[in-house]
Amino acid sequence: MYFKTFSLVAFILLGISRHTHAQGLIDGFMRGDRKANLALTYSQDTYDTYYINKTPTRDPNLGTVTTQALNVAGSFGLGYDLDLIVSAPYIRSESSAGYRQKQEGFQDVSAALRWEAYDYKIGKARLSWLFAVGYTMPIQNYISDDLIAIGRGSKNLDGRTMLHLKAGTFFLTGQYGYIRRGQVTLDRAVNYYADGQVNANSGSKVNVPDVTELIVRTGIVTKPLYIDAWYQQQTPYSKGTDIAPGIPFPTNAVGFSRAGATLYLKLVGQLGLTAGYSTTFDGRNIGKSTRVTGGLVIGRIAR
Repeated sequence: MYFKTFSLVAFILLGISRHTHAQGLIDGFMRGDRKANLALTYSQDTYDTYYINKTPTRDPNLGTVTTQALNVAGSFGLGYDLDLIVSAPYIRSESSAGYRQKQEGFQDVSAALRWEAYDYKIGKARLSWLFAVGYTMPIQNYISDDLIAIGRGSKNLDGRTMLHLKAGTFFLTGQYGYIRRGQVTLDRAVNYYADGQVNANSGSKVNVPDVTELIVRTGIVTKPLYIDAWYQQQTPYSKGTDIAPGIPFPTNAVGFSRAGATLYLKLVGQLGLTAGYSTTFDGRNIGKSTRVTGGLVIGRIAR
C-alpha cells in the first residue's frame, strides 16, 4: 500500500511513465558552500539468472525476480570543501514463480561526508583528491535471510578515496573504497564455521562479509546536460559462504561487475530529469540483473 502510494506520487511528480536511474551515492562533484540538491528516483531491477558462487543458475521455482525501489537522496554543502549526503530507499522485491513471499519495506538509510582535501590546477584542467566516510543502517527490521530479501540487514561503515579530473566539459572520476559490515541477527539459530571468518557463525548472530569497491566514471557535463558511463566492481574482502541449503543468505560472499550510463537534462530553473541503464556482467551469489532508473532532480546534479 505504501509502495503504491509512493509510486503514484513519483509518477505525478515526473509527469511521465519513463523509468529513472540512480547513480552511486558518492561522486566526485562537490556541491559548494550552502548549495544543495534533492533527487527522487524510481528504479526497477529484473533477473532470471543468479550466481551460486560464480556459476550462473536458473530456478523454475523462482522465475524472474523484480525489485522496484523509490529512493530519496540529497546533498548539502556544509562548506566549500565539505558535503553531507543522505539517501533512503523504499523497496519491493518479488519472484514470478514459487512460494516465496513478496518482500517490501524501507531498507537502509545512508549518510556520508565528502571532503575535498586537495585541488590542483593543471593548465586548464583541475584535479581533485577527495575522501568520504559513510554509515548505513536499516530503517526498520526487515527479513534479510531470503534470496529476494530487500537488503542484508547489517550496519555498515564505508570509507573511500577519489580522484576527480575535470577539463572543460569532460570529467573522469576514479574511486576505491572499503565497506565494513556488522553482524546481523537471524530469526533462527545456525552453527557452522566459515574459513577465514573472525568469528564462528553460531546461534542467531552471523557475520556479513566485508567488501571492497572500485568505481570509474567518465562523461561530459554542462549547465543543462550531464552524460556519463560508469563501471563498478564490488569484491568480497573477507571470506564468506555460498548459496546452499541451510546456509543463511547474509553470510554469503557477494561480488559483481556492472556497467551503466546516466543522462540528466535540465528542464526549467533548478528542475531536471535523470534517466539511466545498467547491467551486470558477472557476479558471485547475486542476481544477473538489469536496471532501469529515472527521476526528478531539484538543484544541479553536477557543477
